[in-house]
This record gives sequence, structure tokens and C-alpha cells, in this order.
Amino acid sequence: MTVEVITTLHEDGYNLYGKDFIRTWTLYFPQDWNIVYYAEKHTPEFNKRVTVLDFDNECPEWTDFYDYIIELTKNLDSKKNKKQINKYKKALRWSFKMYALLHALKNSKARYLLWLDSDVRATTSPRDNWIKSSLKDKCIAGQLEHVKGFPHVETGLLVIDMHHSHVKKLIHWIEDGYINKKILNESKPWDGAWMGKLFDKGYISCNPIRMMHLEKGDKATAKSMSHETLRWLTHKVGDHKFTNDISGRSGRTKNSELIK
Repeated sequence: MTVEVITTLHEDGYNLYGKDFIRTWTLYFPQDWNIVYYAEKHTPEFNKRVTVLDFDNECPEWTDFYDYIIELTKNLDSKKNKKQINKYKKALRWSFKMYALLHALKNSKARYLLWLDSDVRATTSPRDNWIKSSLKDKCIAGQLEHVKGFPHVETGLLVIDMHHSHVKKLIHWIEDGYINKKILNESKPWDGAWMGKLFDKGYISCNPIRMMHLEKGDKATAKSMSHETLRWLTHKVGDHKFTNDISGRSGRTKNSELIK
């Protein structure tokens, strides 16, 4: 069984939490799990377990997505149109993971893909057959929620069977949202909302399952968990992990904002 764990992050996030959290992956993940980090305009320092790819080189289509949003926002007044600008900041913030995931779906030779946000910490090793028991023969497993009345997938963790017949449908769905930019027509142009529609429509074979212990600030939520999780992963969700100089809209410092 080959497993490829993938993630992406910019320099602000890497310095603040990413390098420490990903270090826990190298400590607890099985040795035959390959860890791939898509670096967004920085040069991270990891041990030899982590393969570093340059995001811009591997995901050149993202630049078109970014340029399109810049064109949409260049004439917007930063005060009068603050809500609209923040909407696009969020769309950009979570677009990197979708482009990195799309690249991995098209190029990885692994049997299983495991997407993890870089603010996920491993506290122990996974149980045997954790991936298979999470998927239950489905194409993808993820944590389905409902946010403000609409389906939303907590995309901090996604498990994908690359040999499943629905993988091509999954690729098409992400391309439709990001390459074709349909995500920008949504009232909430979040990656989790786009994936939530996928789960909700039943377009591909999905297993909606709680797979992570959620931590907000210094408090861990005790939501119902699947037996398969054993709480070996903790997701530090929300903006509590940010310092005062980092925006909750973009996850970046003022100097590195993508939309000024």
C-alpha cells in the first residue's frame, strides 16, 4: 500500500505553525508514507522524509486564477467594497490547496492520497488499515458538516483512493470549480463549500466521516468521532493560531497580502 501525504503553505504560515506541525508527521507517520510539501514562494527546511515541490512550477494554472481575481478587484474601493474584497481574499486563501490537490490527482503514482492542512498535528501513529477503514471502498472520505445552512466539507483532511473509478470525476469537479472558475460564482467561494456540494450531490462515491479532533484556541472540541480516528490527528482550526499581524481573511501578514 503506497500513500502520499500532500499539503501546501506560504512562508508566513510555515514560520508560524507549519514547520512544527509537519515535523510531527515525520515522527508519527509510517515510514512508507511519502510526504510532499508544495512550497508557495519560499524555501522550507524539513528532514529528508519531506519532498519539497515549488508550487508555482507545479501548478501554473493558479496564476490565471489569481490574475482573474486581481482584474475583478482592481477597481473596487477598499472601504466601500470591503465585503466583496474579503470574499475574494478567502477564495484565494483556500485555492492553493485545490490546485495542489489537482496536481497530485493527475500526477501521483501512489495508491492513496491523503490531503492534510499544514495546521494539522499528529499526536500518535495511525492504527493499521486506517485509510481503508476510513474510505470503506469509496473514492473519497471527508468530514461533512453544515455551515450556515449549506453543506461544507472540512478539507483539512481528505482521503482518496487513486484506483477508484470515480477519480476522473473528482478531477473534473475540481477543474470545473477552479480552472473554469465556477467557484467564484458561489456566495461562499470556499474550497470546503465546493467540496460540500460534491458530497451533497452524490456525484461521486463519498464517505462522510469525522476524522479529526478539532482544536480552537486552547480548547479541544469533543464532537462525536468515528472509531477509525482514535484522535491521532488534531486540527488547529480557525484564526486562533494567528498572531496579531496576520489577517484572518487571507492568513497572511500585511506585507504578503495577495490583494492589497
